[in-house]
This record gives sequence, structure tokens and C-alpha cells, in this order.
Amino acid sequence: MNLEELVTLYESPGSVPPNRGLDGLAKFDWSSVSDAYGPATKVPALIRALVSTEPTHRDFAVQALCQHIYHQGTVYSATAKVVPVLHELLISEATPDQTLIAFLLALVADGTAPFQRCEDDADEAARWREILQKQNRSLDEEMAEGQRFMAELRANLLETFSDLYPYLRDPNFEVRHAIVVAIGNFPDIARRVRPDLEAALEREEDQYVREVLRNVIERAN
Repeated sequence: MNLEELVTLYESPGSVPPNRGLDGLAKFDWSSVSDAYGPATKVPALIRALVSTEPTHRDFAVQALCQHIYHQGTVYSATAKVVPVLHELLISEATPDQTLIAFLLALVADGTAPFQRCEDDADEAARWREILQKQNRSLDEEMAEGQRFMAELRANLLETFSDLYPYLRDPNFEVRHAIVVAIGNFPDIARRVRPDLEAALEREEDQYVREVLRNVIERAN
């Protein structure tokens, strides 16, 4: 199966079992926001595939969503709109694999806006300004848009953390790592849950996760 086949399979709201986490999906115009490839019109089908009864389709959907809303660590205006939907899926008992949802939310929390490097790198800003001018686009406008949806994204993510904490105990070290990194991007939250992080460090066996936990705890002082 390829991406287009997956999207076609889950285009219809009736393509998956009822799940209250999907209730608001069809009410939003996804063509009004962008993912890594343009208007985010494929995103609704990919989100529905996350609750498919077929595990391989769920796994494929996570990979595809990473490419669309977290492409090589970059997030987009569509990403901010996806987070509330993912949160509803995370807390819905009808969601077949909530760990996948938690993992995706945690990844998104570590994302950066396009052109964010240009804010602190004059050479990078000059390079992109020239490139975008040839496309009749403004770097300043692109950066302002990035700041806007990053603020929305972070505000939406703040609503999810209380439901992400249990995944500090997930059997999969990659999930634990993603959750710790996500918490580390929100210093106020890291300080508030420092006892939980310290407890997680005490029981953590994976050296890679332990190192990230130590760094987050140290920054939470």
C-alpha cells in the first residue's frame, strides 16, 4: 500500500469505527492550513487511519503524519490544528493504540517552525530572503506566520501533558524518550513534575533515556 491508497481508504468518516476523538475532524477546513507539502487535505484521512482496526495501517499513518506535520523536525500551521484532535484520541477509550498517539504528540512538541533558524543566523536569513524573493514571498512574513502557529501549537500542547505523563512508564524506550524530550521543551512543566522525572530516572534502564532525563531535571532547577 502507498500513501495515496491509504488516504483513499480513509477519506470517509465512516471508514473507521466511531470514536469521539474524531468528532471535530470534518468540521474544519484542512485546505486552509498547510503541512510539509502544501494544503493539509490528506491529514484528515491519515488521522482516521490512526484508529483503524488494521495495525499496519495505523503504523503507516503515524509514519505518514510525521512526514506531513513533523517533516524532519519542522512543524506547520496544520500541526497546531492536529494537536487537539490527537489529544481527544489519546483520551478516548475507543482508540486502539493510544501509545502511537502519545508518541506522535511528543514528537510534535519537539518541532520547530520553518525558517526559525533565520531568527538567529543572519547568513541563513539572507540566503532564504533571496530564495523567497524569487518566489514572490517574504521571509519576514513567513517567519511571522511561523511564530503565530508556534504559539498556537504550544498552547494546544500544554493541554495534553497531564495525559502524557503515564507514558514515562511505557515499555518502549523510544516512547519514554520522546515524552521526556517533550517535557523538556516546557521548562515550567518540567519544574512542576520534577519529582515524577526523578522517579522515572530511578527506574530507567535505558542509558540514552537516562541521559535525557538527567539533562531535563538539571534544567528544571
